[in-house]
Amino acid sequence: MREIDHDAETPVYRQVADTIRRDIQTGQFQPRRPLPSEIHLQQRFGVARDTVRKAISHLASLGLVRTVPGRGTFVRAPEVTVIAPEPGMRIITRPPTDAERAELGLGEGVWVLVAERADGGVEVLPGDAAEIRLE
Repeated sequence: MREIDHDAETPVYRQVADTIRRDIQTGQFQPRRPLPSEIHLQQRFGVARDTVRKAISHLASLGLVRTVPGRGTFVRAPEVTVIAPEPGMRIITRPPTDAERAELGLGEGVWVLVAERADGGVEVLPGDAAEIRLE
């Protein structure tokens, strides 16, 4: 258990988030696997539940985790989908619908990338895990 320094200049939630981030980077928490519960993290760090939630929110804003309501918080896989534009293709970004947010497991503030092909096919991807590559 890492000690949290309540007198440090670094906010407590950032200390918690930094420790969880190191656990992700070292493989203690695996991609696509859930983080321990908020209660477990609260007990591990000896902090308030709101502090744990703020730490998780910070990690989500960095794209390291995603929270699925009713299921938990999961470590994001570091995958990136590459889109190569084709003639007649339209590529846009926009906020996701509620259904897309749930289906893709998107955190707050994450947009989607929509690739509309000339043949009518549409692909909707998480904006934080998609890349447009011009060859």
